[in-house]
Amino acid sequence: VVATPAEADYAIVRTHAPFEVRATTFENFFHQGSLDFTEEAVEHLRSLAAAVPTIVDVHLDRPAILTPFVDAPAAIVANYGANARALLDVLTGAATPSGALPFDLPSSMAAVEASREDVPFDTKDPLFRFGHGLSLERRNA
Repeated sequence: VVATPAEADYAIVRTHAPFEVRATTFENFFHQGSLDFTEEAVEHLRSLAAAVPTIVDVHLDRPAILTPFVDAPAAIVANYGANARALLDVLTGAATPSGALPFDLPSSMAAVEASREDVPFDTKDPLFRFGHGLSLERRNA
């Protein structure tokens, strides 16, 4: 751990898909609202990535719009509830990552709003399509 990003070899940022806080506890149980990250969050991620190689880990309990910063970090990792130890195991090579998106990641809220909610894969030009992902094989040295 270091005092400033400039002193670090790399940064790992864990965040979650955006959602809007609603009036009632029940509404807040189901994340909803815009899929856009706030301008402050985007600026923070972009400035950090400009200072040090950055890995952004996004908990995707719902789709998120990564377009404003997808080009900035060294890597973006999606997770669906993995704990910090599991993420570190993947990043250090102790575990082999694999996975595929269970939904499209839209390129913008305009694309989301223009899509038909009852038609699968109706989002125009998604940033990443359903099924996008990876599977790495471990190789013995």
